Amino acid sequence: MNREDLIYTYLSVLSIKGVSHTSIFNIYKHFGTLANIFKVEPRYLLESGLTQSQVEMIAQKQIDVNFVEKEISLIKKYRIEITLLEDEDYPDLLKQINDPPALIYTIGDKTVLKKPSIGIVGSRRASNKGKEFARKLASDLAEVGFNIISGFATGIDIYAHMGALEKGSTVAVFGNGLLNVYPAHHKKFLPEIYKNGCILSELPLMEMPNAHNFPKRNRIITGLSLGVVVVEAAKKSGSLITAQLAVEYGRDLFAVPAWPADTNSGTNTLLKEGAKLVESYLDVIEEYSHILNISKFIDKNDNNTIINKDGNYAKIIDILMAGPATIDEICLKSGKSASDILAIITNMELEDIIYMGSDGKYSLNRRING
Repeated sequence: MNREDLIYTYLSVLSIKGVSHTSIFNIYKHFGTLANIFKVEPRYLLESGLTQSQVEMIAQKQIDVNFVEKEISLIKKYRIEITLLEDEDYPDLLKQINDPPALIYTIGDKTVLKKPSIGIVGSRRASNKGKEFARKLASDLAEVGFNIISGFATGIDIYAHMGALEKGSTVAVFGNGLLNVYPAHHKKFLPEIYKNGCILSELPLMEMPNAHNFPKRNRIITGLSLGVVVVEAAKKSGSLITAQLAVEYGRDLFAVPAWPADTNSGTNTLLKEGAKLVESYLDVIEEYSHILNISKFIDKNDNNTIINKDGNYAKIIDILMAGPATIDEICLKSGKSASDILAIITNMELEDIIYMGSDGKYSLNRRING
């Protein structure tokens, strides 16, 4: 089956009433493809976990042809990319959740989905300080190589996108169709996002914004991310749903502390329940130093100071990002001799990059709160 026919098949199955993205995921897990779905005997479809009603609808090809043909026409007209569950470039992390979308539409540069990603979410009615924190956090994380995922909403989300675009890439996950931009006043951000990331949705291209679609969007934000940072959230909000999904999906959960009397103090509840406290981007990246080749980090006490991590410095910085360590521990983890390490850390001390504590362990001076 060629590519166009496979896309047509996916859209056809999705157009059948009662067949959901989860249903298609079950079919995919059982058969490995949807290529011959309309030729499969009903008894085998039942084995994939579909209900009798779903099997009958598929067997009878109860397809909404008008929907499928309209969707195909829009894909071609607007040059929209579509990634299917069985495609090699379907995001691996997203496929790991229990209900991944059967397909995702994108506009822009979807290759950024191959980068390690962090989700940043929060209140639509965020404070100015909260929005600025989200922007700075996203900018710093983007600068060291993370792609930033958020939901394009007013408040924390759009500031996270803005910050990411300052230094790197971002993906905006829509809770509606890509051709119905919501909120409309955020259209001005799209050209920059297209150049340094993409917009993404699982929903039909002309789908209007609807409250019941936003939790679906949140699962994609979480599914695409190694971890999710919540910056300001009311005690009953969509951001806390995203946080709950992060826990369910086995993702790292981070939260920015709030003043107890603030309206958006729901992050404090997350911290009580085990979320990691975030005061700067360093609190996030220290969880991933083992998988991310971080080439530089920013001095927390002087945001204009960029410290390049080249060669031997890089190895020691990576080790100390996980916590203080003795010379012996640094030697063991780096594979270098004590004499080599001593020479390197002496230079690093002189450059005020690291310091030795009273316990004889070395720490990154740039991680001291400033």
